[in-house]
Parts: sequence; structure tokens; C-alpha cells
Amino acid sequence: MFHRKIVAGLAASILLLAPICVLAGGLQRRVEEVLRAAELKDTQVALVAIDLSTGEELISIEPGASMAPASNLKLVTSSAALHVLGPDYVFRTELRLIEPKDWAGMPAPVSADPTFDPNKGPVLVVNGDGDPALGDPVLLRQHDMDIERLLDIWVDAARNTGVKRFQRLIVDDRVFDRQLVHPTWPSDQLHLWYCAQVSGVNIHNNCLGVYVEPTRQGESPMVTTSPIVGFLSPQNRAVTGKSDTLWISRKPDTNEITYWGQVKNRRNSPVRVTIHDPPVFLGRLLAHRLEKSGVVVESIHQPDMEDLLPQGRALHAIQTTLPVVLERCNKDSQNLFAEALLKRMGRRFTGSPGSWENGPAAVRAFLSRMLGPRGSAVLMIDGSGLSAENRVTARVLVDILARMHADPARGPMLRQSLSIGGVDGTLRSRFKQGIAGRVYGKSGYINGVSCLSGYIVVPGQPTAGGVGFDGGGERVIAFSFLFNDIKPPIYVHQIKNLQDNLVKLIDEEIAAQVEDEKAKLGG
Repeated sequence: MFHRKIVAGLAASILLLAPICVLAGGLQRRVEEVLRAAELKDTQVALVAIDLSTGEELISIEPGASMAPASNLKLVTSSAALHVLGPDYVFRTELRLIEPKDWAGMPAPVSADPTFDPNKGPVLVVNGDGDPALGDPVLLRQHDMDIERLLDIWVDAARNTGVKRFQRLIVDDRVFDRQLVHPTWPSDQLHLWYCAQVSGVNIHNNCLGVYVEPTRQGESPMVTTSPIVGFLSPQNRAVTGKSDTLWISRKPDTNEITYWGQVKNRRNSPVRVTIHDPPVFLGRLLAHRLEKSGVVVESIHQPDMEDLLPQGRALHAIQTTLPVVLERCNKDSQNLFAEALLKRMGRRFTGSPGSWENGPAAVRAFLSRMLGPRGSAVLMIDGSGLSAENRVTARVLVDILARMHADPARGPMLRQSLSIGGVDGTLRSRFKQGIAGRVYGKSGYINGVSCLSGYIVVPGQPTAGGVGFDGGGERVIAFSFLFNDIKPPIYVHQIKNLQDNLVKLIDEEIAAQVEDEKAKLGG
């Protein structure tokens, strides 16, 4: 690993472990100097950058070091999904009607209570495909909708059947297993949005949005939620006060929610808390809406894994394309979306319910096909990078980025899904000066880890026999900057500034080459 430590009485820091491999050209030396000047103490550093237009390796510092990638792992997950599921893959969630006649010749579901009689009455089914975008508030807003309108559409579809009483509402989530959270995720953060549970049926990012408004000083604030839930009874221990410190807790393995802290101002954006058991939550939500509209639901069920259900009749379907899921996964670093992709790949790969076992197996097979033995450098525990036990190398991340860039069917979809520096996503506030709109990247952070990987695009022009511009008239650099073991007196904001400066160094180097080439052509 590349470590840095200040030695008492010396003006400069020294390299403690393996020396850097110095490449031809000045960029590597400039990067080494920047790292030494940063005085990173015991921070572990791995950096790789390659000019995809020429094949030249620009930077190589500990390229094979096994590092925690945080959300940079989403680059692996997304690239694998484009291959395992295919760029045309569409998630499809259906609302279906099963009538008594549809059960002819079929056994009753084994999960049914003894009183269940298939001939007693119709059954409503939500048939899940693991779509993480179902009811996603960001995507709904893009269609001038909200979760209430989406539920109304389902209620209308059920009412239009003319059925006034459904014997049961089945939420079929069996495309995935029922391990909702990964055991290596931080147990004290499972109520926070980025630790949302993962299911074969997801809804509203598997979070409840809480909006608050102050009342009189010392009194409870007004609280509304999205979606509106009439079957939960949250405890409101928050008060109207002189600061905005509202926070929300959820008792583990329940939907027992408590509001805490003070509310000074009305919130236009929600405080989010994760929900427990999304399929059951959605079942209760839909049943409650149906009952308000005059349609009775006698019971809500999740089918046993061995149950056989009739096909029935589709009443309504919601479809989400893979590019839409990739953009929410990468631009906005939505962990739920990455985990759903991973489990869906496991389902496609094995035919069994998607899990945190067969999903990584699908990715390992993809990496073996793409990279050969080098793909074994990836240790994939989950799909989002939230687990601190994931491992990857900067070399492998750049290799994947390079292979994807060369793929005309999948490469543009991956690049489009990335946050654009100074423009959108998690990099919206970075790279605003000089190179805004030209860094396509994935940031990543967990405790002690900060990473940045992606593409730098330097405008150019196609040349005959020149420095190797691609057909679009641009030079593209694939890079991966992985920083681990960050601890005081080094802080993440310093590492982010360092990453930004390294990107600018690369951009300056390539831009200078472009100008030199233009000058030669002009001469």
C-alpha cells in the first residue's frame, strides 16, 4: 500500500512501503509530488489512470492493492447488469386477478390458513420482479405523479373488475429471497435511507417520507407522511422549538416509529426512515386504500416459496427499463437499486430466488469472461459497496471501465448513468471550475473510505495518424482513485479535494497534448 507519515524534524514526508513505479512522462511524478505534499499519514492509496484513446498508462500507484471501494463497487454491479440482464432488460411489476376458475386442477397454496378455499372468492396478486424503482418519488415526479396517485391507479384497476370482496391480497416477492438486509451492514444505521431493505417487491425506495411543520413553542409539530399510512401509529416526541433537529428512529424488525428532536421551520423535503418488510407494508397500504374505496380485503399473504399460483389476468403493469435503474443507482448512489440489480442477476443466473449468494456468483462469472483471472481480484459481498468487507483493485476498476467504453452497445449506457461533475448527481457540487460537464464519475464513501472512479473527457478532434482520438473527437481517460484507512488528522473532505486536484492534473496533461497535436497539424 502507499502510506504517508510525517517524520519529526523533516520538512517532507517519506514513503514507508513499496516504492512507486515511475512511468515515462511527467504526470506520474507530478502525482507523486501532490501525494507527498498532502501528508496523508497512514492513509492507503491506490491510483490508476489510462488514456483509452492511446492505451498509455498515465498513473499507476499500487494498482493491485486490495481496497474497500465503497460505492465505486456500483460500477462493477452496473457493468455486470448490462451483460447478465442485458441492456434491453425491463423490470415488470403486475397487479393480477385470480378467479376461482383459475385454480382448477391446482393445489391450494401451502401457506394458506386451513380455512382458505380457492372457490370462495377472487384473489388479488401483486407480482414482483424486484424493481427498485416502483413508487420511487424522484421518478414519479418526472411523470407529474406521486405515490398516492400510483396507488389510486391500482385501486381503480381492482375496482374496475367489479369485485367488492377479495378473499386475499397476495404480495408475491419470491423473485428474491427474504433476507432483507445484509448481515455486514451497520446495525445502528438500518433505519437510515441508504440502508433500505431489499425485497422482490419494493415501494417508495422502501422508505417513509416524513414532513413536519412547527406549531406553538413546546408543542408537538404537525406531521404528514408520504405515502399516507393509516395503519401505523408513530410516537411523536418531537417539539416545536428553536432549532431544526428532527430525527426518526425505528425499532428493529418492526415499523414502530418515533419522532424526536425539535422543529423550527416547515420542511419542504422529507426526513426519511426505512420501512420494515416492504412486501407486507405494500400489502397493508394497498388493502387500506381498497377498503377506503369500498372494496374489502379479507387477508394479506406472502406466498410460501413452494406455492404454485395460477396465472390469472393482468389488471395493470408497471415497467422500468434498465437505463432508468442504472441512472438512479449511479448518479444518485441509491444503494437499494444496486442491491436489486445484484439479486436480479442472481435470479437470472441460477433460476432461484435472487440473493447475496447467487448475485455475486453471477458477477464473478461475468468478471471471469471479461477479465479472465484478474477478475478474481474482486471480492463482492453486496452490490452497493455499503459493506466494509467488499474488496477491489484500482486496476480492475479501470479495466472494467476500459472494456465498457469499448462496447458500443453497453458503454454509452454506463457512461450516461454516471454523475456528471458540476452538473448532476453526487458530483453536482464538484468540478465546477474549468471541467464542469467533462467528468463522468462514481463517488464513494463509507467510514474511513473515500473513492472516485470514472471517465475524464477532454475535447479534441479526429486526426489521421495523430494521438488517437476516438470517433467522437475526444480523448477519454479511465481512472480509479481509492483511499482507505482515512482517520484524523486526515478527513474525507481533504481526500475529496485531493481527488479533484488529481483529476485536474490529468485533464491539464491531456489538454496540453491535444493543443500540441493541433499545433502540429496547423503547422
